[in-house]
Amino acid sequence: MFPHTLFRSSFRTPARAALAAAALACAHPGGAQTTAADDMARLYALPPAGSVYVRVVNPSATPVAVQLGAGAKPETIGAKGRIGTDYRAMPGGKLTLAIDGKAATAAGALPQGGFVTLIVGQAGAGVQTIVDENTAADGMKAELSAYNLVPSCAATIRVAGGGPAVFADIAYGSRAARAINPVAASLAGACGEHVSAPQALPALKAGDHYSLFLIGTAQQPALVGTLNRTEPWRAR
Repeated sequence: MFPHTLFRSSFRTPARAALAAAALACAHPGGAQTTAADDMARLYALPPAGSVYVRVVNPSATPVAVQLGAGAKPETIGAKGRIGTDYRAMPGGKLTLAIDGKAATAAGALPQGGFVTLIVGQAGAGVQTIVDENTAADGMKAELSAYNLVPSCAATIRVAGGGPAVFADIAYGSRAARAINPVAASLAGACGEHVSAPQALPALKAGDHYSLFLIGTAQQPALVGTLNRTEPWRAR
């Protein structure tokens, strides 16, 4: 079990060091600004300044084929298999997304920079946008985030078997995150008195990022997890 003292609020996005380098490159004034940013991007294979990293998650039991980015190959995602894609850079914050071969648009504008999770596959909900907020980093810990994708549920994530709460009162369609010491544990999600089956965390290392998704219904919640990954940038 993890004691409550092992957790501390924090967030460290993947590729943070790369984005920081790009931001420094863009800080030069005048004509040197573009040249420095372009040189840095070429040297470290970074996406253009202002890019946003996007992934798509399908909490539904019905799989969908997702194409994220112009000319991308379809990826099949769903709750019973691989629940989501890796993060992929979208230059200029311009999203190109197709679901089962049909163009799709996310609700709300994407931020300029940072990380975003798009939720698809929920009946009548369209494509929901959840911004993965960037807060304080701790390189000695792993990051655990939780997404509540169950309508009419204020979600709680706790150590399985009645242990301490890791996250409490997560509103539907929102995310919470914190830093944890890399330890072995099983967690369960709950909507009121209805509790999911336990979900074992993998052997996380310092600097890893792991996401938990509470899915299903308020009467039958389920907890699914995935290790966050970011695709290397490739100009298309």
